[in-house]
Amino acid sequence: MTEEVLEPTTSHSLWRGLSRNLRGGLRVAFFLDARRAGFAVDWTQAVLLTLLWVLATFAHDVAETGLAGELNLRALPATLSFVLVVIVAAWAMAAMAGRTAQTLALVVAILSAGPWIDLSIAVVELLAAGAPRGRQASLAWVTYYAHTGWLVACVGVAGARMLAPSAARGVAMAAVGSVLVGFAVYGVDHSERLWTERIDTAASARAGYDAVAAEDALYLQPRLLDRELAALLPRREGRPNLYLVGVAGYADQDVFMREVGAVDTLFAERFGTRGRSVRLVNNRATVRELPLATRTSLAWTLERLGGIMHRDEDVLFLFLTSHGTRNHLALEFPPLRLADLSAAELRRMLDESGIRNRVIVVSSCYSGGFIEALRDDYTLVMTASAGDRNSFGCSNEADFTYFGKAYFDEALRGTDSFTEAFDRALPAIAAREKKDDYPPSQPQRYMGREIGVALAALRDARARESSSPAGPAMGASTGAFGQLETVEKGLKPVK
Repeated sequence: MTEEVLEPTTSHSLWRGLSRNLRGGLRVAFFLDARRAGFAVDWTQAVLLTLLWVLATFAHDVAETGLAGELNLRALPATLSFVLVVIVAAWAMAAMAGRTAQTLALVVAILSAGPWIDLSIAVVELLAAGAPRGRQASLAWVTYYAHTGWLVACVGVAGARMLAPSAARGVAMAAVGSVLVGFAVYGVDHSERLWTERIDTAASARAGYDAVAAEDALYLQPRLLDRELAALLPRREGRPNLYLVGVAGYADQDVFMREVGAVDTLFAERFGTRGRSVRLVNNRATVRELPLATRTSLAWTLERLGGIMHRDEDVLFLFLTSHGTRNHLALEFPPLRLADLSAAELRRMLDESGIRNRVIVVSSCYSGGFIEALRDDYTLVMTASAGDRNSFGCSNEADFTYFGKAYFDEALRGTDSFTEAFDRALPAIAAREKKDDYPPSQPQRYMGREIGVALAALRDARARESSSPAGPAMGASTGAFGQLETVEKGLKPVK
């Protein structure tokens, strides 16, 4: 940039200078040559553009949160951090060009482009608001990364064009500036907004937001788990028994807690698991009622069940619902620092418990990644998605996820076959995802060669009880089993 394109700004030309800078910033934002844009460069303009940047961010937060919010000054440092990063990146690029005196000029040019980038992204978000729910979620990720990527690209391109003495030096400068800005922007926590929902502190206290961090709640946890395990009824002799363990892993969304509670009720009514089920839940509403879902509590629960269950006859139904990554299920309850549950760790727990016959349902994103670690001849594994796919329906207001609704609340109310219910649920899940414009989650199933025998025996025993004049045995439900679980000799595992 030559001196003729820079103009010191006085108080008399303050707003005229800002106008010139914004016109030049429009060219920078859309990667046009801005060397003759006539930027007005001084620290007053830099501060004014910074304030404009903050106001644009504030307006965006108000638009997303609504007017019924409150100012959150704790988010201001993260908002201003971008300006500091731009200054450092501009200096580094100017130093590479041997023109450190032009650092401020580059800072002004980049900050002038910011409002135009924000405005463009806001227009895209406004248009996306009318899209189907599934497309809205996808577009939200696209606009987030597009916004940051656009800013990063502007820094590199503007620096190279305005300061570089040669093309080769320009490429190197652009790379350095982009890396500095990109690393810093992605590394800063922008989860807090300048304008947030108004928090009723009294209501939050009543809801027990920080209840899990209270000393009495922490010391209560071992007692809650002991109570749950001590309440398990002895197995009914002379017939196969079904045991249920439900795990709700993610505390910040109530859908997982509700799902585990609904499944516990359903199985008590239809499969006779009352007195033979355990719930492990991460949720503030149950922190003094139910044990937390942690790796330790799950391992102790499985160990206890392994000591009760008959190895050859009884069946464990393990239901895990949460957010997930490839081969990991999220176990989160802030401010506690809980370790996630890996597929390998879960397999180890199950093997060490001595429980042989297993039906495992993993409802989370990427849950298909659990199948390889859990598969064996005596295991039926069903997952809400393929190993490289998302599952859906994890909203705080919902009673079930998409998979949970179709499998438990719909299919299992019409059949007592775990595998038939899975097959029935697939078209319902696909139809809902298509309606909401989500990509297919592709639920997966693996059935070992021997687990069908145990499930058939379990259903046969339940059917005999239901048809007996005396009715179901103590602790059994009044629901009857339908057809026996299909068992074929030489059945191949199905994925």
